[in-house]
Amino acid sequence: MAHHLLKLELAAAAREAGVYAELEVRGPEGAWRADVLASDPAGAWRMALEAQLSPITADDIGTRTERMQADGVSSVWFSDRYRPPWFGQVPSVRVKAVDGGGLVVVEGLAKFSGGQWEEGPQVPLAEFLRWVFTGRVVLHRRRGPVRSPLQARLSVWTPPQYAQQEAAHLEKEERRKRLEQEEKRRLADEERVRREHWRREARERAAAQGDHAAAIHALRERQTALEKLAFEFIRRETGVQPFVEDGGAAEFAMGVPVYVGMIPYGVICPVASRVAAIRDRLAALVVFVASERERRRIAAHAGPGQRIEVLNGGPAAVPPPRQPTGQPPLPLPAGEDASDPEADRYDRRDRMNP
Repeated sequence: MAHHLLKLELAAAAREAGVYAELEVRGPEGAWRADVLASDPAGAWRMALEAQLSPITADDIGTRTERMQADGVSSVWFSDRYRPPWFGQVPSVRVKAVDGGGLVVVEGLAKFSGGQWEEGPQVPLAEFLRWVFTGRVVLHRRRGPVRSPLQARLSVWTPPQYAQQEAAHLEKEERRKRLEQEEKRRLADEERVRREHWRREARERAAAQGDHAAAIHALRERQTALEKLAFEFIRRETGVQPFVEDGGAAEFAMGVPVYVGMIPYGVICPVASRVAAIRDRLAALVVFVASERERRRIAAHAGPGQRIEVLNGGPAAVPPPRQPTGQPPLPLPAGEDASDPEADRYDRRDRMNP
């Protein structure tokens, strides 16, 4: 009886909405049977209005819907049961009787707002059918999220503009997410480049430190190799036994100073790049180097006329004595004889007292 009464309500509402309505219409060869078949007076469309109160699976109701659709008949399924399992799987709404008679569509309409779907209005059954017949509401397969208490049904009835708004919103969200992902990739790439740059710099620093340490070691070896040669060179040139400082000194461009008495007389292998800063201090001194190449490097930074002697251990390492430019002859310290065998002693300990 409830099923029969619902069919009568559907037929009456369809006619009130301005279309033809027939009860119990069979399809070709009995493939389907519509509870109420609504049709356009001009014959443009047909729609089955189905009263479904008994239990049915989503698969079965889907199959029945497809059979009618195959013959060009769309459908809307109506029930007064509370959220049957097939609700939203096929074109469907829930109706409810109101005081004073008549049915109202209480569930099935939805609208899109603020990036979410929310419940639409509750409207009289005839009004809902009029909207469906005239295209004011369409069945839309939802993709966006839903706002409670609307259930997350697969499809809803909504005005076309809400479906368009959802599409625009989802496209915007997709673009935003894509830009976020691209930004994350860009930042990750930049971080990767920074890390690689840092690692390369670390390798270069390590290599530079190794090169610097090697250069210092090579410089110290040259200085050590020339200490005795410079010692003998100055003793023969001045007749005075000099003394050699231990290691390079910053005030002599990291070269090893050689003293006669308390006065510096020469510098062994200063660092070429530091020579320009002390060229005036070096002007009166003899610069001792280990090779012609080193001589040219230092000469490029030294002042004009800078005396630079190449000591390589051969005969030319100790030339005939001559006084450095701008430096007065140095007398022998009292009591010291240049012919004294002790003058040949190469010792850097406690030479500050002439």
